[in-house]
Amino acid sequence: MKKVVLVLGIAIVLLAGCDYIGNNSDKKSEEKNTSVVLTESESNSKQSTATASSVTTKAENKQEKEPITFVPQNDETDKGLTIENDETLAKLQKIVDENQDMGFEDDITIVYSGQTFGETSNLAGIFFIVNRTDKSLKNMKFTYTFGGIDRQLIFDQKAFALSEEKFGTLEPNTVMPMYFPIERENEMAFKEIDATQVIEKIDTFNYDTADNDTDSSGKEPATSEDELTFKIPKQNSDKGQTIENNQLMANLKQLVDENPSIGFENDVTVLYSQLHEKSEDQLLAYFFIINRTNTTMENLSFIFNYGNKNGEKVWDREQYRISSEVFGTFEPFTVIPMTMEVPAGKEELFLSITEKNIQTSIENFHYEKVN
Repeated sequence: MKKVVLVLGIAIVLLAGCDYIGNNSDKKSEEKNTSVVLTESESNSKQSTATASSVTTKAENKQEKEPITFVPQNDETDKGLTIENDETLAKLQKIVDENQDMGFEDDITIVYSGQTFGETSNLAGIFFIVNRTDKSLKNMKFTYTFGGIDRQLIFDQKAFALSEEKFGTLEPNTVMPMYFPIERENEMAFKEIDATQVIEKIDTFNYDTADNDTDSSGKEPATSEDELTFKIPKQNSDKGQTIENNQLMANLKQLVDENPSIGFENDVTVLYSQLHEKSEDQLLAYFFIINRTNTTMENLSFIFNYGNKNGEKVWDREQYRISSEVFGTFEPFTVIPMTMEVPAGKEELFLSITEKNIQTSIENFHYEKVN
C-alpha cells in the first residue's frame, strides 16, 4: 500500500553507445537502482508555530472536542485504495473512530497508531497526523522525535516531508496516516515499544496553508520548482563531457528541466530517471541524486534494498558509496546523475518492477558536510 518511491511519469528509453556515468572503479559494488527517498538529511526549517506532545500516555485531553475524520493519503486514493477495500485503511479508521479525543486543541499532533506495515528490512511504523486547528495545511515539513520512554529513540529529530501531490491536504479536524520507514538496527526496539508509553515530539514544523497559499510565516511560499540545477559528475566533466557534446547528459538534463519539482524539500532523494541502456551482457540504469537541502555534501553512503512486493530482490542490502572523486560535491538544490548496473540474471526482474509493485528501502544514509 505505502510507497516510499518517486517515479518520473515518462516512458523508458533505450540508449545506445552512451557513456558510463560515475564509473567508480574503487567501489566494492556499483550503484544499484532505486527510486527511494532518503530521510536522514539535515533539516534547517524554522522553529514551529505548532508543536505537539513530548511525552504522552494517551490519557490526556478529556474535554469535549470536535469529531475528527480519518482521511487516506492522495497516494492511496489515487491507486484506488479505500476504507472498504483495504484492510490497513479499515483498521486505521476504526482506531480513529474509537479514539475521538486524539490530538491537542488548536494544534497539530503526531501520534503512533501502534500499527506497522511491511516486514523486516522494509518495516514501517504507521503514525497519525492530527489537525485540530482551523487551517487547511499542505506541503508540511517537520522534524520528529519518537521512541519508548525506557528504550532508545527510533527517530531523533528526523526530517520528514509530506508533499501536497503525494500526501494531500490536511483539513481541519481530520486525521491522516503516515508511514515512516524503520532503520533495520532499530526494528527490534521499535517492535517492543508500548504504544501507550512513548516519547512523541515535533521539534520543528512548517507548512503552506491551502486557504490563501501562504506559509507558516505568513509570507508567500517560496517555490523551488525552478531552483534545481543539473550537474554533470566530476569524473565525466573531467573527461570533457558537456551538455552540448554528450547526448545522454542532454537527455538527463531535459528530464530535470521538464520535472522541476522532483525530490523532497529539505531532503535528499534518489530517483530512477526511467532511462536505461541495454547491451548483450549488461543493463545500465540511470538515476538522479537530488539535494533539496541547504547543506553541501560529499562522500554519500547508504545500504540499498530493491525488489518487488513478492519478496524478489534485485539488490539486497547492497552497500554504496558515492565518492567525491567520482561525483564531486552535492551543492544545495542540485541534481547529479549516476549509473547503476543491474546484476547479472536480475535484468528481467528489474524491468518488471513498476511503481505499483516496487518494494524498496534505504538504510544508514550518511554524508560528509562541506563547509
